[in-house]
Amino acid sequence: MPFDDGDDDDTPVGGAPLPPDDRLWRHPSELGGSKPTPSPVAADDSVTRLWAVALVAGLIGSALSLGVVAVTGRLSNDVIERPVVEKVAVRPIAELSATASSGRGVIAIAKSVSPSITRIEVTNGSAKTVGSGIFVRTDGYLVTNAHVVNNASDVQVALSDGTVVPGRVVGTDSMTDIAVVKIDRDQLPAAVLGSAVDLQSGQPAIAIGSPLGLVGGPSVTVGVISAVGRQVNSSDGVELHDMIQTDAPMAAGSSGGALCDGSGSVIGMTTAVSTSSDPGASGLGFAIPVEIVRAVANDIIDTGSAHHPWLGLEGADLEASSANNMGVTGGARITKVVDDSPAAHAGLHSDDVVTALDGAKVTTMSALVVALRGHHPGDSVTLEILRGTSAQTMTITLGEKNHA
Repeated sequence: MPFDDGDDDDTPVGGAPLPPDDRLWRHPSELGGSKPTPSPVAADDSVTRLWAVALVAGLIGSALSLGVVAVTGRLSNDVIERPVVEKVAVRPIAELSATASSGRGVIAIAKSVSPSITRIEVTNGSAKTVGSGIFVRTDGYLVTNAHVVNNASDVQVALSDGTVVPGRVVGTDSMTDIAVVKIDRDQLPAAVLGSAVDLQSGQPAIAIGSPLGLVGGPSVTVGVISAVGRQVNSSDGVELHDMIQTDAPMAAGSSGGALCDGSGSVIGMTTAVSTSSDPGASGLGFAIPVEIVRAVANDIIDTGSAHHPWLGLEGADLEASSANNMGVTGGARITKVVDDSPAAHAGLHSDDVVTALDGAKVTTMSALVVALRGHHPGDSVTLEILRGTSAQTMTITLGEKNHA
């Protein structure tokens, strides 16, 4: 090969050209019958090519690794962090751990959930009361019972680490006994919100709260879901529907705490009941389903108050004998229609029986109340009713229920 002194202006920039077999394009003169002899590549070009190959391989490897991490994380995570910094379980109901009722499972759940539980110290004139709360967002919003903070002149929130900070009542809703309190902190440990849909009696239940105002962090009690769909009165005498009943012990001060399933997801907010009007409720624990808690809390955070749809009727569960005669499994029998209400304008009468709302069966008066809570004032709903033996369908535009 002729010696190249390196002064040839025609030498391609970047070094000698690649051999024809290594190029994507060839000059027509190189396409003859005989295969040209490859020209050797300068040593520095070989090093450059090796570094380029290594770099590309490294980038591809990194991309694949990141892809695996992203996919693995997406599949294995039990929580989605939403833009509003709530934490909600991916599954409608988090799977119940086989060890949930064992010591090891409860310890893990307590360690996971306890940082999200607060003690709320309320001053009302000369009286002082204590309750519990649950952080539902990382930016300082927590939920508790309305009866805990009603008429509060001062609210102090004790975090799980013992720090006490002032709180501000954002709003309360006496109809559901739910309130929202805000503290000026961020990056707080929000609880993972699960679902109370399709809960069954016998499933594990773990109650976590701050009973009796005791210092040293939240307390944990264990039991099972005893029943669902209960109707009880709150401490303020408000009728609460679709309540979760549990045998997990709850002491005074636990109101506003968390009821968790076997995976540690919050399925309800514990609340006290009025034992004077409900003597059979003494010693039992109840919780407001988390779906109701979340909906009311979001309404209060967004608008400052909760807005409930209103039909304008009163009713009771259809008696079993009447249900058999009508050929239905149950229903909500109307006992009173309020004058100038949506129900009155739609033509509903006393003794009409509501059997479905928007195609979903209604078997009790409580079920009708719960179904309506999934709507907003101004929504149009379709009611299926029985008037004697005649089935009818009517569309009603919901009003808004005024707070007492």
